[in-house]
Amino acid sequence: MANRAYSTPISTWAFHTVCTTLPALMAPALVALALLGLATPDPVISGRAAHTQGVAQ
Repeated sequence: MANRAYSTPISTWAFHTVCTTLPALMAPALVALALLGLATPDPVISGRAAHTQGVAQ
């Protein structure tokens, strides 16, 4: 029988940690960015596109 039958290689452990922790940390940031994008009005629809581009109407 192997001496370390239940041990996991460090590369497998690190890969699993990165693949589970990184999305868990990125998801709230992406949700906040999406909500911020929804909260800002579209300049074309609101009629401020010419003003934001510096063009006189």
